[in-house]
Amino acid sequence: MSVLLFKIAIAFAGSVITGGMLRFRNLIDRINSRQQTSVLVLFFVLFRVVPFLIVYVVLQLKARSDVPIFYDAAVNAMRGKIVYRDFWTPYSPLFPYATTLLLWFWNSAEALIFQMILMEGLALWLTWKVYRPEIRDSFVRLLSYLVLPGPLVLCVLGGQEDIWMWLFGVISVMAWQRTRDSLWIGVVMALALITTKALAVLIVVPMLFLVEKPLRYIAGLAVTGLPALGILVMLVGDKFLTPLAFADMPFAPNLWTVLSPLIGDFQPYSKILSWVGVGLTVGISSLGAAVLKQRMSYSKALPILWSLCFCFMMFIHKSSFGNYAFIFLMPMLVNVIDVNNIRHVAALILFNAVVVVHPTYWWGLKTPIFTNWSQLVSTENLIDYLMEVLLVGCLAYFLTLLYRIISHGQHLQTDRLIKLGSTDLRMNHDRGN
Repeated sequence: MSVLLFKIAIAFAGSVITGGMLRFRNLIDRINSRQQTSVLVLFFVLFRVVPFLIVYVVLQLKARSDVPIFYDAAVNAMRGKIVYRDFWTPYSPLFPYATTLLLWFWNSAEALIFQMILMEGLALWLTWKVYRPEIRDSFVRLLSYLVLPGPLVLCVLGGQEDIWMWLFGVISVMAWQRTRDSLWIGVVMALALITTKALAVLIVVPMLFLVEKPLRYIAGLAVTGLPALGILVMLVGDKFLTPLAFADMPFAPNLWTVLSPLIGDFQPYSKILSWVGVGLTVGISSLGAAVLKQRMSYSKALPILWSLCFCFMMFIHKSSFGNYAFIFLMPMLVNVIDVNNIRHVAALILFNAVVVVHPTYWWGLKTPIFTNWSQLVSTENLIDYLMEVLLVGCLAYFLTLLYRIISHGQHLQTDRLIKLGSTDLRMNHDRGN
């Protein structure tokens, strides 16, 4: 079976499992709180560890996607070489060194995929620990995340590292809950910048408008980030800026690739559009952060801000593509998607299914950017374009949900209704007695 057909099968099976689980969630609700952690661990083993063993141990398939790039950089890091100077990586300076963890025991590209699974598991565990007492239905939300086809494929087959960014995000929430000091949020996010990828800066700036004490937050960023920057400049000069070259490369899908048959080739304006995408993402996210700060706590607001930032980036930036969904799917399920709303669930499942299939299909077509309607006469090209429209349409839908949550405080209204409903029940109970 080809990789594409395999992914189509996973997309279909994962969609059916997710839809069925949420359709009969009354059975999940019967699981008592003491058993929930064990069930989460079981689902993680079934939907992450077991697929890894089947694909890479039983079938003995080789790592694909970006994993060979990770592996080459990690091997150089193991040999004590200096990042950017002695070897190249498109990621942050500490990333190659962090990915050597399992290579000392199993020197294989597949070991990196298993490390990505473990890191996703850590992000899931900490998210569960933080949001279990904070968010209603957090159990079914995180179970849904585990069975969705998108994260499964992006993590196990793609070995993607994007979930590391949210790992630092949830650690920042833990730091805030323990210290109530914005300085430690800044320290954690500075570590995210030097450990994951340059995209982290898109959320680091808007968080300035979300934290309680912005100057303390900036101090936290500086106390960690400035020494790291100084060491980098001393060792490699300006070579640490080389990963930014990726921002000039066109990827699909995003708003520009969907509009391109209508407006013509946007690639001559790539550099301008890159800065437009960055500026709009940071600006819109910062505005959202300022509103959220007035409505809810940092811990509840961060998943919403995170989803806004990276949904909008994936929608507007001309270098965005399907794999970036891995950045925000977990936080979006934590506090954005209403798992009781059939439209939310349908959009989530459709988005995940297309995210699984489109990147492989697009790369198989040699990464086309359609600049004329005549190119869509081809059935293969038309299928690709329709998938792009579906993905961008789902992102637009998610952004609409986020706008309603942020501007109208729908979460707060829901909480009030729950409290009012509970009060009415108590009053009726008292009258009955």
